[in-house]
Amino acid sequence: MALIHLFRKCNQRCVFCSYPEEGGADGRATLKGWLKEIAAMPPGLVQISGGEPLLAPAGEVCSLLAAVKKLGRTAELQTNAIAAAGMRSEDLNRIVNALNAARGYLNVNFPAAAAALDLKITRARGAFRKRLAGVERLIKAGARVRLTHVISSLNYRQLPDFAAFAAKKLKGVSWTQFSYIKGIGRAEGSLFLPRYAEVRPYLEKALFVCEKNGMHCEVDHIPPCFLGGFYRLNVDIVKMRDGVRGPHMEEKVRVPACRGCRFYALCPGPRKDYIAVHGTL
Repeated sequence: MALIHLFRKCNQRCVFCSYPEEGGADGRATLKGWLKEIAAMPPGLVQISGGEPLLAPAGEVCSLLAAVKKLGRTAELQTNAIAAAGMRSEDLNRIVNALNAARGYLNVNFPAAAAALDLKITRARGAFRKRLAGVERLIKAGARVRLTHVISSLNYRQLPDFAAFAAKKLKGVSWTQFSYIKGIGRAEGSLFLPRYAEVRPYLEKALFVCEKNGMHCEVDHIPPCFLGGFYRLNVDIVKMRDGVRGPHMEEKVRVPACRGCRFYALCPGPRKDYIAVHGTL
């Protein structure tokens, strides 16, 4: 899997952002430079991120997607979808067509089911309304859309509400990932990391809502032992079963409490940054 950061520029200031604080060089690399990065990285999915990739000129985004297609790899375009709300239809359709040609999809950060909470998390006024409109436009244009709902101390109690909101308002979404906050970048060592045990009952209710409404979903960065009967939705289980190497092996670590767990062979353990904040499971 390759991860390409186009630049640091973004139209949100999310409390959970795992990218470093703003500042320093923010210039875009050349297409040749991006391709060199991809070639040096492990095979598989190419994640195109930022900052916010949709703030780059549409032509540059399409050229990168075309290059990914030529390499025979699949593209994931990570976005908050705000820019898609006001983008020219011509540019939006070009990007969606290029993404579809690369057998790709959009990974949309959607942190809340209500404007007030969205503002508290993203610190961007008007973002909720624009995000919703952006996702609707992208789906209408024929894009595959995955939602990523980052779980933090600010929104974990509203997880069932978000699941119900997605089921009602975002019917064209392909799938949703509930992803526990990474304690790196802007969120390093922060108080925005709730304990897994606190999150568990709300997450289980949210997963039940998804199941009831026929919504495909998955969970990342929360060990399967905290998912109750939904443990199969943990994304690391398949990777571990199939011997897939990747970031999950470097970012996570088994701790003494993992010994004797029935998921021991299929779980790399909690995130190291979680342990750095909370000490133990």
